[in-house]
Amino acid sequence: MKRKTKLDKKSKWVLDMKFGVSSLVFLPESLTSSMEKIAEHNFDAWEIVCEGTHYLSPKNIKYLMELRDRYEVEIVVHAPFSDLNPASMNERVRKLTVECIRDAIEGAFELDSEVVVVHPGYIPELWSNYVSEILDNNFSTLSEIVEIAEDYGIKIGLENMPNFRGVLGITPESLLEIVKDIDSKNLGITFDIGHANTAGNPAEFVEKLQNIGIGIIHVHAHDNNGYDDEHLKIGEGNINFIEVLEKLKEIGYDGVISIENKNIRDAVKSKEILKEYLEIVNEKVAEKEKIEE
Repeated sequence: MKRKTKLDKKSKWVLDMKFGVSSLVFLPESLTSSMEKIAEHNFDAWEIVCEGTHYLSPKNIKYLMELRDRYEVEIVVHAPFSDLNPASMNERVRKLTVECIRDAIEGAFELDSEVVVVHPGYIPELWSNYVSEILDNNFSTLSEIVEIAEDYGIKIGLENMPNFRGVLGITPESLLEIVKDIDSKNLGITFDIGHANTAGNPAEFVEKLQNIGIGIIHVHAHDNNGYDDEHLKIGEGNINFIEVLEKLKEIGYDGVISIENKNIRDAVKSKEILKEYLEIVNEKVAEKEKIEE
């Protein structure tokens, strides 16, 4: 259900975005310990990163279901990625990657989640002269993952990556190349604002990403200074978040913005700042519509 802001009486399309937090801030703590701390801070959504002790085991799924119902929050699932590679030239590794992401999709289904975030693959140094083969493998993996997601009614949010050597999916153009032959209503984009800032102007990514697959279905927020994936608190880097939020409003985005900081203190502060920025954007929209009337 879409939540309305106080400005909705003036505007037909000003819709509130929801602010979530990633369990990444607590790795490698246990999921139980992590969620107890996260639950105290009134986020609208929790993004569970399926790494280490946060993997969606039956025990963890049961625990999260109980917690979700108690706090009435939305859960987003982030598929595992740290020891995996969708583009691996080692077929056993590639297949293991598919199976691990399948586990995340099945867990998301149990948790009534709508979105599973997935990273594109990367090019190991040893295989740097075999980019075409790497891309073929990445395509095969993504195709299999999307087919699984379709079976469960889950949407895959392929994430744009930071500007690091060998990483696939850094720019909108490279993401489009990855997904261009996959026709599915279950494949969209996770727009990582911080990652985009290492490759250009994040605001300029929005419209381009919106034209890939079914468009932007999830957002990650963290700050940096444009040269590294620092995951700073909002306001500590050089990203113009008001401009980015304006662009997200223009495309009608009203989903979850998951905050990815290094600790819960920074995540809570980032949420407060983003809410202030969003209020500024909403007021701009209302004023613009008032002038146009």
